[in-house]
Amino acid sequence: MRIEPNRIKTFVVILSLLFVFQTSHSFAQLVPEVAEFGYADTLFVNGKVVSMDDESRSTMVGNIYEAIAVKGDKIMKLGTTAQVRAVAGPDTLVLDLKGRTLIPGIIEPHSHMYGRAVQLLDRLGFKYPPEGVLFTSATADPNSLEKTQAIMRDAIKEAVEKVDPGDWIVLSLGRHPDEAPQQLRLWQMTRRLTNRKTMDLWSPENPVLMRPGLRGNINSKALEVLNEFFPGYSESIHETMHGDVIGEDIADIGWVGSQEMSVITWELFLEKLPLNTLAQAIKIISEEATTKGITTFSSRIQFPKIMSGYATLAGLGQMPIRLSAHYEIHRLPTDPQQTRQIYRRTGVLQGIGDDYLWIDGVASERWDSLYPESCTGPDTIAPPHIKAREVCPVPGELPWDTLQNAAAAGWRLAGVHMCGSESARAFFTMIDRAREVNGWSMQTVRDMKMTGEHCNLIGKSPEIIQKLKDYGIILSCGPDLVGESPAWVRDYGDQIEPFILPFKTWIDAGVKLVGQHYGSTPPFNKLWQAVTRQFDGVVWQPEERIDRVHALKMWTSWASEYILKQDKLGTLVAGKFADLVVMDRDYFTVPVDDILKIRTPLTMVGGKIIQLQESLASDFGIEPVGPVYDFSDEDVAAQFLRERRGN
Repeated sequence: MRIEPNRIKTFVVILSLLFVFQTSHSFAQLVPEVAEFGYADTLFVNGKVVSMDDESRSTMVGNIYEAIAVKGDKIMKLGTTAQVRAVAGPDTLVLDLKGRTLIPGIIEPHSHMYGRAVQLLDRLGFKYPPEGVLFTSATADPNSLEKTQAIMRDAIKEAVEKVDPGDWIVLSLGRHPDEAPQQLRLWQMTRRLTNRKTMDLWSPENPVLMRPGLRGNINSKALEVLNEFFPGYSESIHETMHGDVIGEDIADIGWVGSQEMSVITWELFLEKLPLNTLAQAIKIISEEATTKGITTFSSRIQFPKIMSGYATLAGLGQMPIRLSAHYEIHRLPTDPQQTRQIYRRTGVLQGIGDDYLWIDGVASERWDSLYPESCTGPDTIAPPHIKAREVCPVPGELPWDTLQNAAAAGWRLAGVHMCGSESARAFFTMIDRAREVNGWSMQTVRDMKMTGEHCNLIGKSPEIIQKLKDYGIILSCGPDLVGESPAWVRDYGDQIEPFILPFKTWIDAGVKLVGQHYGSTPPFNKLWQAVTRQFDGVVWQPEERIDRVHALKMWTSWASEYILKQDKLGTLVAGKFADLVVMDRDYFTVPVDDILKIRTPLTMVGGKIIQLQESLASDFGIEPVGPVYDFSDEDVAAQFLRERRGN
């Protein structure tokens, strides 16, 4: 039987209308997020999801949810378990937290974790130390400078017997556990350990670097090699390092700082290191950082080799965690006059990069320094030999001129070591000089969100607190620096105590404050220190203890402003990146000392699980991911607590 064409057309139209109706009805049943984005990739349900989206100075955490959904690299939805389950599809991975606490990923504002990369090079096929370099070590005598000097001499002479002429010797001098507070650092920072000519007697034919900490020494052979490898090295180090004797030639006495020591490793010893090998070493240490909950960190990048390694890793699309980099290329020793102008010549590069690696400004480790060099100027009174140690920046010095020119060119200054009250005033003055060049308003300065680091003796003068707020300075401070307190009090007396990291005063006054040096063991120890202010059995300035919520904000929501990503990171909000951490204990309710026992068995960065420990993976019914961390061992936390209590 022949069917009329018109009837066929009518039938097709009816079927099409039915399909459209059914499809429309089906979409009408979908929750809006699924209709817009599709089904979620991962759900975390039945937990305590703490958003930290209250970014104020209050002790409120913001919204707390039962569940969170992730799609791609972003947070898709937060709510009750039932609400979040509504965005699950047939292929969604659903992970039952069973009451566990989930927080935003930790943002570490000040860490140099890349330094550990050199320890991994052997396993990646690059011999380190390379041929012609011998590393050796010794321990200082806890009570005697003379005995320590003899220990150094014997260690270097012994090393000379093991190497060929011209080979490098690197002596690491460690502190003795029984030494007085900061004793070895005091010897090194005041140049009492040794000098170039003495080291020449111990090793006339081999270049030697003696590194006891933040300051070290080199001999004549080392100085000769460095001046050849880095033209302008002597001139640069003379202007960069601070001496307390007028007219003293810093290069001539063989004194070197932390960066001058590090450049020997990164640019000289690792000259032939393939960038792909370095990139893989960086990847390994970054993955290890996620076992402590770190999803983003910020650091000064001093040398081309380090930046090239990260750029290589980012180019391969293999960055496990995010890096907000302060460029500090002026620390590569060269002609000081060129260094002063370097950031005018590069163009302003902050903001360049992507969401895994970006440049956020120019840093300087050499503005002032930690114990015993922090600059308090007229704010404190002490004997002349103690005041002479203070490193107080002044116009005309290389660090001052370089930063002022960078700021005048439009660079944000971030990661600048601002340790003492008078050095903070100097920083304000230096910014004012850059403002005059550009005609900036104070609001323009505040919008740049400049930062100061360590801040161990900035103190709580109302005048300085107001200036910090006026200039919009974000302070990045390590509560571990409370450990310097015994040494400061020994040298300056009780007058110094109010200057030491007054966290609560700053927060209450509205100063922007973030943490630093988070990534040590146990993972949450810096938060515990900020909350307790304990060191060696003493609570230092108990009135400056802060609430544990404030402490966590220092490494999450507040820290996101420091890295200029507050619109994308730091809180758990739909549309932000899915950087999150699952804890094995509830940070917000455990007894304060149990904060030291907290472990992070799962870390997700950009929607991807970077590490998942067996302890939690078996509960989820899936395979572990990433590096292994022993979460069952609480001895580390107990030992840490005993040490801090002086037991």
